[in-house]
Amino acid sequence: MKDLLLLYYDSKKHCTIAIDSDGTIYTLPDKPIKWLRRWCVEAGSSLEGRLEGYRKKMGIIQKPALYVGGYPPWIFIPTVSMDRDDCVYVRADRIRKIGNDHGLAVVYFDTGVVYRLLVCARSLRQQRSRSLQYLKTLICLR
Repeated sequence: MKDLLLLYYDSKKHCTIAIDSDGTIYTLPDKPIKWLRRWCVEAGSSLEGRLEGYRKKMGIIQKPALYVGGYPPWIFIPTVSMDRDDCVYVRADRIRKIGNDHGLAVVYFDTGVVYRLLVCARSLRQQRSRSLQYLKTLICLR
């Protein structure tokens, strides 16, 4: 698992499902938030600090993007509140295109992986745009 595209919680199996850039599916114990918290700390900050930084810089309160860090930098957008078990974390910087198919957002990643999500495509596009804007802001600070 070097380059994840998305994470979500499987409530039936009580584990995290992680999809890698080549489409490989991994199962991890516990919920995605535990893994995201761990990866943020490994990258040098807390999950709460990363979320607060995004909120302050972008002026966004609900569904803030989560900049994990690393190289290439991981920045995930949550599809719903991160407190909910049905939240899917989508890697914003690896999305090539977001389409719409009868109420489903169809996410085309730059690796060729395609994933359908039960969210509004327009809303996901807006989240992606803000996330990439935030990522550019961070890169300019270096």
